[in-house]
Amino acid sequence: MSLMFRGYHPKKRLADANLNVIKLKRQNEALFSLNRMLQKRVRELSFLHEVLTGLIYNYNLEGTIEAILDMAIKITDSEAGYVLLESGKCGSLQIISARGEADSALREYLQNNTAIFQMCASAPAVVLTHGDAAFKPLQDRDSLLRSLMAVPLVVESRAIGILLLMHRHRGRDDHRIEYTRNQRFTVMAFAGQAALILDNTRLKIEYGRRDLYLKTITALTAAIDAKDAYTRNHSRNVARYAVALGKGLGLSAEELLNIHYGAILHDIGKIGVPEVILNKPGRLAPEEFQTIRAHPAIGAGILAPIDFLGEALNIVRYHHERYDGNGYPAGLKGESIPYAARIVGIADAWDAMTSHRAYRRALSPETAILEIRQGTGGQFDPVMANIFIKIINKERSG
Repeated sequence: MSLMFRGYHPKKRLADANLNVIKLKRQNEALFSLNRMLQKRVRELSFLHEVLTGLIYNYNLEGTIEAILDMAIKITDSEAGYVLLESGKCGSLQIISARGEADSALREYLQNNTAIFQMCASAPAVVLTHGDAAFKPLQDRDSLLRSLMAVPLVVESRAIGILLLMHRHRGRDDHRIEYTRNQRFTVMAFAGQAALILDNTRLKIEYGRRDLYLKTITALTAAIDAKDAYTRNHSRNVARYAVALGKGLGLSAEELLNIHYGAILHDIGKIGVPEVILNKPGRLAPEEFQTIRAHPAIGAGILAPIDFLGEALNIVRYHHERYDGNGYPAGLKGESIPYAARIVGIADAWDAMTSHRAYRRALSPETAILEIRQGTGGQFDPVMANIFIKIINKERSG
């Protein structure tokens, strides 16, 4: 029997072998192409990592933002771009940095319209071009706009701003019209790291500024306490008692920090009160008492420009309000008095009663506790007063 009849077909076998060789060659070419693409991607990401690592040590917020925008424009071949950050108003953005040219009408629209920001809240990137409904109002304001890519700057699941990139030109052949898939991937990876660095830079500056403010204000507070020989440590004591009460009420670390700031600063308005009034041993005359009563409003005015104080400012302004509405400066009543101010009001009264003053000797802890108890519902918040008494009794017995 011949080999032909036993299924042996030399030509077919040769054709199959050639086909396998072609398949292997194509697979090798595909793998080689994929390897080159991956190597390119690694080089790009390594370069971005080096750039971003360099920015970590930058304490200049404006310089950091500009460097981030410049790099984003470079890696996407964009003609223009903006960095928009939260302005403090809900959903509102402010253009912080700009590169390239764009019509002023487009800039105003982007800054005042929240549509782009809302789209970025639910997508890793928003790309708009011809045919997209949201693109038309943009191009209506800038006829040279060809496409737009908005990438949210996200920190801990919260968008702090937008990296906005634009292809804007007259349709030149050497300028792209749309963003490629690779550009989208790269800028999204870049934006994720850039947002963290941007937020880190902002925090470094903020905490540095905060530390400087607090050192200056603490020095002022010490100077105020020093004006009255009987109240040298009053502010620090009030802060200690107020934070202890805040802990007893189960407040958060941030709330306790605000209470600490407010308590330290609560009497800063006394910087304008003459020492002769502060140290007067006898009863104050009506006009002298009015001068003393002005210190909460004066203190709040001094501290108003310091934006990070927040709730602490209410402590300074309202720590002399009474639960029954007979306090000052606004005559607030009950829970209309800010929560933190009610806490500091108790701590302030306690330290005043248990310290020597020009007009009287310090009260004993037992007498001071009785005064707090009798003031419950009148001068003091009832719940807070009762918890404070428990804290003091525990401290004394421990």
